[in-house]
Amino acid sequence: MGGLRIAVLGPLRAWRGQRELEAGSAQQRAVLAALALRRGRVASSAELVQDVWGAHPPASAPAALRNYVSRLRTALETGSGAPEVLVSRAGGYALRLNARALDVAEAEWLGAEAEAARARGDLASATRLLGRAEGLWDGAPLTGVPGEYAERHRDRLSEYRLVLTETRLELELHLGRHARAVTELTALADEHPLREGLRALQMVALYRCGRQGEALAAFAAARRLLAEELGVDPGPALAGLHQRILEADPALSAPSSLPAPSEVASPPAGERAGEQAGSGRQTRPAWPRPAQLPPDTPDFTGREEEVAGVSAALVGGAPGRGTAPVVCMIHGMGGVGKTALAVHAAHAVRDRFPGGQLYADLRGAGREAVDPYDVQELFLRALGVAPGSVPRDRDERTALYRSWLADRRLLLLLDNAADTRQVDALLPGTSGSAVLVTSRNPLIFLPAAGRTVLEPLSERDARSLLERIVGADRCRREPQATQDLVHACGMLPLAVRIVGTRLAARPRWSLSFVASRLGDRGQRLSELESGDLAVEHVFRLGYSALYADQARAFRLLAIPEITDVSSAVAAAVLQCEPRAAEAVLDDLAHVGLLEPGDPGRYRYHDLLRLFARHRTLESDDPEVRREALSRTAGFHLSGMAAALRAEWPHSRLPAAAERQDLPGGPVLPDASRAQQWVIDELGAMLAVAGQIIDHPHRPIGAQDTRTLASLLVLLMPYTDLCLPWHLLESQARKLLDAASRHGESTAEVFCCVVAAIACARTGRHEEARDLALRALETPGPPQQLLAHRLVHVMGMVAAVRPGGLEEAITHFRRGQAMSRGIGEFGVAAQCEFGLVRAYLADDRPQEALEAARDALASCLEAESPACAALARRALGEALAALGRHGEAMAEYHEALELCEAGGMRTQHAHTLLSCASALTDAGRLEEARPFARQALAALAELGDGAGEQRARAILDRT
Repeated sequence: MGGLRIAVLGPLRAWRGQRELEAGSAQQRAVLAALALRRGRVASSAELVQDVWGAHPPASAPAALRNYVSRLRTALETGSGAPEVLVSRAGGYALRLNARALDVAEAEWLGAEAEAARARGDLASATRLLGRAEGLWDGAPLTGVPGEYAERHRDRLSEYRLVLTETRLELELHLGRHARAVTELTALADEHPLREGLRALQMVALYRCGRQGEALAAFAAARRLLAEELGVDPGPALAGLHQRILEADPALSAPSSLPAPSEVASPPAGERAGEQAGSGRQTRPAWPRPAQLPPDTPDFTGREEEVAGVSAALVGGAPGRGTAPVVCMIHGMGGVGKTALAVHAAHAVRDRFPGGQLYADLRGAGREAVDPYDVQELFLRALGVAPGSVPRDRDERTALYRSWLADRRLLLLLDNAADTRQVDALLPGTSGSAVLVTSRNPLIFLPAAGRTVLEPLSERDARSLLERIVGADRCRREPQATQDLVHACGMLPLAVRIVGTRLAARPRWSLSFVASRLGDRGQRLSELESGDLAVEHVFRLGYSALYADQARAFRLLAIPEITDVSSAVAAAVLQCEPRAAEAVLDDLAHVGLLEPGDPGRYRYHDLLRLFARHRTLESDDPEVRREALSRTAGFHLSGMAAALRAEWPHSRLPAAAERQDLPGGPVLPDASRAQQWVIDELGAMLAVAGQIIDHPHRPIGAQDTRTLASLLVLLMPYTDLCLPWHLLESQARKLLDAASRHGESTAEVFCCVVAAIACARTGRHEEARDLALRALETPGPPQQLLAHRLVHVMGMVAAVRPGGLEEAITHFRRGQAMSRGIGEFGVAAQCEFGLVRAYLADDRPQEALEAARDALASCLEAESPACAALARRALGEALAALGRHGEAMAEYHEALELCEAGGMRTQHAHTLLSCASALTDAGRLEEARPFARQALAALAELGDGAGEQRARAILDRT
């Protein structure tokens, strides 16, 4: 960043040291300007696209933006490492500059220094500083830079220069330099004929130069122009100055008699009416205090904490904001009750704002947002400004608006805002007033003293709202239907209100009848409509404002039945880079169409998912929808292969199951993250597999059969994770039928293995044996690759069959030898664990100990911490069976350390259980009890019912 300077107060230019940098094409310069003027604040990709291309950008705009950013980095960065100047942040970009590296910042610093000098009475220094600030302008700001953003800032920066010039000229007159200032003042007053402050300075300068007639002529010209353009007379300060010149007031000749600009620009007093005390002059007529708040909702329910927080922020402000207005922000998805909360809180504190309340619906949810300058006019008229007195020029209107708000204590409710720029134009310029803003967009750059993220109601509050609308008696008579209704509404206040109003209007309808209608997910949104209220309409407003790539992402990502959408899954479905996917997800969250969760993860509200699926049925071909599911399953398969490689580096199973055409999977650098990823994604993997397998209108194809069979077989090394065996068996059998139809022998073997292990785990041993034999009898590479695993399955089946321990030991030993022979030390360890359990069941603890030592050696060969933790636990169980409880506890502690280091929650819980069991058998009941309690809590959290029973049994014994 050192030596980098950027100028926008003229043509956009950039230098590093004395060397000027290439800023690129006009649109590339627009991107640089938008980032530079944000002074280090993050601009989302969507904001930058709108800044450069406007409200209707071409489809290629996001890609072009990325290209411009890349080129700017080439120009601005000094090293080849990670960007340090133009950095990526939270789905957008930011330009990091030193404090005064931007010429606007330098001008502002000089202006602040001038103000400080003026406060000290050093007017000469203040004048010089202001002249230096003006000298930074090199023509019109942002010359040649296109886009709405540049145009707005061009106007703002031009206005800022004029303010600096006007202030300097005022100081020149205070210093008695009227002869030098009069020419410049005359030119400026002619260029800006509606600025009464400039006209007043010109009149004083002319008068002091002995040109009284020209001073009076200047006033006459101003009066004529104000009447013709705006239909108003000059303000009282300018009219008073005219009268003093007519009377040749000798005090006007002295520099100290100069009228202050605040005197010229200020409006009539806000809360006063009638005659000013002692002045003899009339101010504006009395005007009713505005009270524009919509009526409060009579059945407003819940939100006690949010109401208290918003109310306190509105009346209390925030520390350190003494000169700024209080701004409070409420944001959330459409239909969540933002307006209801804002109106309720505003009514609660309205008596604290004697100036009144102003309200505007900014209509920011769709593409037809209200122009904030039109709202300024409405607010000015509400405050008593005659329609013809509102300036047409936006800057002048803003100045008048903020002047009228300056002496009042008003409460402004700006509902349904589109973006920060819309709100900025409506903020008061001084403290005293408070502004409450609602939006689907979090408006992260809005300087808010308080922020409330509004979520759907709790179930209790949703039921209470329904009871208040429908009647408590009806709800109490049908408690289950009441619960079904609020769940079908996703606790969304708008949806609950619609259901309630429909039921209230139809007293003969039962709640269960409406609940049954809402139970049809395909028709649910059409049922959530009553009069002018419709959930789908509210959602459609936000959807209609999306760019094409955002809308496509919103539709396609709703297809997979997954609770959370990660950026990696989104990248697979959308076929883009993860960073681009996260940017789109962040954009959707910003407009309230997704809910942000943990970093990099997002989720749909249930009703928004339904809405998105309706849109994909309208907009996307069936093949596009099928591919979205297939790519999700492919991502899961890539992830499982990566997880297995991280935990079992020598396993050959991932290579056999993977395909080259799969989407990229997650990055899993170690066994701990690999196992956590499997735990986190397991539900999503099986849900998406079920969608593909059980699709009502589309039989599963050969490619999906191969993908899902491979996915399920890669789950088999994770038998310690309490897998849902009945579901796995059901899916494997259906896939087995599909594999047979398509002639997919590899998938057929994989499905036999999964179904066999599932049957063995659920006590159906003969079925498990038959399936394992079927797989062994299927010729080809898959059978050869999995033979050792199938022998392990045969051992599992024999071990639980009465009298089958010797047969099990034979199978496990055979599987151990086969696995070691091909370098599959992870499977060898599983066979050795089987031997440990079989020997312990046959009361042969010494042989169990030898098998456990073999398992530990295999785990070290497999380089798997998870496997080593299991081996340590197996050693502990064998030692405990030999009565060597001290040594057993030492092994258990080693296992616990491995589990804690690797984040292996399931193994950790079962090892705690083993500790409790060993200590109980040793008669050390006091020591056993804490282990049993910890194990019980962990197993309950994991949903391991069998483990919970064992923990409770130990606690009963202790």
